[in-house]
Amino acid sequence: QDLFVVSGGNEFAGTDEPLRSRLYLNDGRGRLTRDLAGLPPLFGNGGCVAVADYDADGDQDLFLGHRVASRAYGRIPTSHLLRNEGKGRFVDVTNDVAPEVAQAGMVSGALWLDVDGDSALDLVVVGEWMPVRVFHQDKGRFTDRRSAGLDSSEGWWSSVTAADVDGDGSQDLVLGNLGRNAYVRASRGQPATLHVGDFFGTGTVKQLLAFHKPDGRRYPMAGRDDLLKLMPALRSRYPSFASFGASRVEDILGEELAKAEVHRAYTLESAVALHRGNRFELQPLPTEAQFAPVYASVVDDFDGDGVRDVYVAGNLWGVTPMLGRYDASRGLLLRGKNGALVPSAPAQSGMTIDGAVRAMAIVRRAGGGRLLAVARNNATLQLFSLPR
Repeated sequence: QDLFVVSGGNEFAGTDEPLRSRLYLNDGRGRLTRDLAGLPPLFGNGGCVAVADYDADGDQDLFLGHRVASRAYGRIPTSHLLRNEGKGRFVDVTNDVAPEVAQAGMVSGALWLDVDGDSALDLVVVGEWMPVRVFHQDKGRFTDRRSAGLDSSEGWWSSVTAADVDGDGSQDLVLGNLGRNAYVRASRGQPATLHVGDFFGTGTVKQLLAFHKPDGRRYPMAGRDDLLKLMPALRSRYPSFASFGASRVEDILGEELAKAEVHRAYTLESAVALHRGNRFELQPLPTEAQFAPVYASVVDDFDGDGVRDVYVAGNLWGVTPMLGRYDASRGLLLRGKNGALVPSAPAQSGMTIDGAVRAMAIVRRAGGGRLLAVARNNATLQLFSLPR
């Protein structure tokens, strides 16, 4: 197999070489060589890569989802659809066949799936401050299918996995999100909001994250000190903590608010989108799955009863002291039972994960048997033996 690599980092921007996507071709003996001619010049903070033969011509095509715009969080980066022209030569066809995909959002995950049963692969994309988006393929062109039942699903989505969760024969979506054990709250009536713009004309992109508190008013997440570092022009307006304490977003930004680009999140719950014909029905995962952010999920028969189960994991440690790190997850097995998902504690499942999980996969052993491989930030790969 060949290898496609994306990178990222806020210290780089524009066409800085570390942001270039890279293609390595396998010579058939396990040696990989970088192919400089196989890709158009693509630079950005890679969020995900989804591989499939979407045009059914016998070779693998690529969706490259970009995560953020460097030094301008909240601006939408450009994502790309790359068609394989044969022998590993890729052409960027985004503008020709999928113009809406280019501005899909701040993408963190994607997969190919025949959503409507027409034998053509559609593209499912998730990310921060965006809904779960389904780009329907019709004769090689992709359009955002907002009628799929997910048009008001804006969240902080971090992962997506496809599997038949409820056993009805159709593919559902397991969706990772921040969870409910968090300082930030969001709902349809009181969404979390992100205001993005060059506030007070300093020449740099700034962000103001806000959410509703119990009094029903919107307040910024940042405290006075952090906000003044970001926007020094406010220092004279808020000389003390007392003067800042009751300030709402409208008070802080004033006329600048009208210039801002606004993103909203209506749900922070990890969820499953159940496939109902040509639509999806979004349902939150059980409460035990909401204790921490979910960054990875895998679907398989973990307990050997012939029914598919879901295993989710995550955590997030790089958080400010004011919020505290999100570390309440030790991994959670959700057993499939009568079309529902029933939580099974780590002590019952025999699988306990310590760390910040970012990816998981089922590995088949050559001599039989299966392993659950768990990739964690700044830690070794963790392996669990599963029933045959």
